[in-house]
Amino acid sequence: MTADKDLRTGGSQAGTRGTMPSRVGKYRVDHVIGRGAIGVVYKGYDEQIDRPLAIKTLRPEILENLSENDELLRRFATEARSAARCLHPNIVTVFDFVEQDGAPYIIMEYVNAGTLENVIRRGTLLPIRQVGEIMAQLLFALGYAHSKGVIHRDVKPANILCPSAASIKVSDFGVAHVEALDLTRPGGIPIGTPNYMAPERFLGRPADIRADLFSAGVILFQMLTGAKPFIAADLPELMRKLMNDPPPSIINYRPELWPEIDTVVQKALARNPEDRYQTADEFVVALNASIEMRPSADLPPLDLTELSHTPAKEPPAPVKEQLNQTMAEVLTPGAIDALGRSLAHSLGPIGHLLVKQASHETMDVDTFLEWLVGKITTEAEAATFRKTAQQVLRDDKGFKIAQMEAVISQTEIRAVTEVLLPLIGPVAPTLVARQAEKAVGRDDFYRRLSDFIPSERDRASFLKIRGKLSETKQ
Repeated sequence: MTADKDLRTGGSQAGTRGTMPSRVGKYRVDHVIGRGAIGVVYKGYDEQIDRPLAIKTLRPEILENLSENDELLRRFATEARSAARCLHPNIVTVFDFVEQDGAPYIIMEYVNAGTLENVIRRGTLLPIRQVGEIMAQLLFALGYAHSKGVIHRDVKPANILCPSAASIKVSDFGVAHVEALDLTRPGGIPIGTPNYMAPERFLGRPADIRADLFSAGVILFQMLTGAKPFIAADLPELMRKLMNDPPPSIINYRPELWPEIDTVVQKALARNPEDRYQTADEFVVALNASIEMRPSADLPPLDLTELSHTPAKEPPAPVKEQLNQTMAEVLTPGAIDALGRSLAHSLGPIGHLLVKQASHETMDVDTFLEWLVGKITTEAEAATFRKTAQQVLRDDKGFKIAQMEAVISQTEIRAVTEVLLPLIGPVAPTLVARQAEKAVGRDDFYRRLSDFIPSERDRASFLKIRGKLSETKQ
């Protein structure tokens, strides 16, 4: 079966829309093997070629809120076909897409395996060389997908399967993006895992391959230390740390590790995408070189199959619940009102209601904006709204995070421009505005601007008064 096969419409064997069907197209459906926030996975079987399958669809309560000609279903099909192009030994294969009785089904390779999440949560640290081998497989998978134009957007240990003692497979390619569009279960249960999200996604910027590589960097940090690089009690604190704090050194956790591998981790977790590895190949080459520089004891690899099937320990409930905050809990009323007014220009009074609905049903800026942009029918109006929305969200007062220094206000931009005018000339306003849009965090903003100051003395003076300029942000 090829990735370019036409969308097939199955028969009426699904019964009531949203209930478990007995068959999906030519495939037999046996039983439920997993449930997520918005999806359900069935164990299935292709009787023609005697092959077990996994069949993923949307939960009944999600399907009930979709019309059969919903744009989301068409995008679901498009993403499934994109994922089907990713034929790689470290990627769970997508075989087919079937639409039956108004419900979409993705037919995938069935992998009887535990997850890397279970391995990490056991608290067992793998030998360094084995960590390198796992990361190489992950990065090879990501690199291959990226070469096909597919970005995962939700790389995390729970999406990494361990089918054998030494190999891994990445799941949910092509599915994560669809789920992130506007498939949030009513009631505000969020999609995605904020601990693995790149900083720019919190600012509403589109994910690219470097966002996937940041997520891979978090996984590398975890496998080397047993801890996440940014630990927070709630989502606002996590956002503040991502935007303002450098990642801790892995040597703080394990003094026996060496600077070369720490350098690789630090670059992978760089706040600004431009400072990270730009490709998966670049990442894996640097990691392998750092491991070879300090050969560790020749410890035998541990059996991933055994470790991954061990049930994972749940994190403390309060922390888990607080991190799952919706955008309604993070955004100020003023920001929600401003976004409603902007959306109303395209959709009329319903724009205000849609913004409120989206804020209760999404938990990160990227998903929030995609939810709203997806409601606008014309590309020009969608682009205008996105630009306006990003400006609203870049305003310090848009978030209920008093201590967050993630974005640069217009007041601070004006103050910085006045300081830079005598140092770099009339180009200052353009440069400041451009770097405010590109920078991820205030430190990155000032570092970028300092690079344009020709005099080393002036550069040092500019960075020295950075604190006073930052005080103008309110």
